[in-house]
Amino acid sequence: MYRFLPIMAVLCMLFTSIGCDPGTDENGEPEYQLAVPPAEVEMPDENADPPPPPDLTEFEAALEADPDDIHARFAYMTGLQRSGRINEGLEQARILLAVEGDDTYRSVASLNFARMVLEDVTEDDAGRTELITEAMDLMWIALGWEPESVPGHLAYGRLALEAGDDDKALHHLAIALSVTEIGYELRIKMAELYIERDDMDKANVHLEVAQELAEEADDNAALSVIHELNSELNIQ
Repeated sequence: MYRFLPIMAVLCMLFTSIGCDPGTDENGEPEYQLAVPPAEVEMPDENADPPPPPDLTEFEAALEADPDDIHARFAYMTGLQRSGRINEGLEQARILLAVEGDDTYRSVASLNFARMVLEDVTEDDAGRTELITEAMDLMWIALGWEPESVPGHLAYGRLALEAGDDDKALHHLAIALSVTEIGYELRIKMAELYIERDDMDKANVHLEVAQELAEEADDNAALSVIHELNSELNIQ
């Protein structure tokens, strides 16, 4: 259990939406503690204006004073991502990945790099294919440091899907799925790949769960795809 504590401290910086309070320890080093939410939390208004981009001047000043401050650089990278400055965020991730002797930061920087590529780089971006390949290489190394990382296997599976490496995609998505639900969209993709492999039993399992999840989400487009795939199963 204790070997995961450093990685959780770093992840806390990533997921600011769940409340992460920066502070300093008795030695003046940055310390991040998970903020405990109240018993009743008011749901955000979906129609409300999006929050303003974070102020990055503090991190820029810290990095100007000390370019080797990995705490400030990590926060700067995530701030750039939240601000929509994706290319700059990717470059900060690359700098973090060059830090020697700190596999914790390098592992999470790899994961953040992969997520930026998957979620923030548009599909029509001319450089997306090369970034997918770069992200796969980084995540493969990161999984060597954190072989039990569920987010790592999920990200690698998604990257492999886009790269057309179906065997690796199925393998890593199945690892992630053994621990957590991955969503009906990825289950549909897995079902399609299993149908191509004539493994109808596994395809049927994924389609059944995908249908339940898609019905809960009232996603008619996904349900239509599931119906078509079910028809293929019945034919075969």
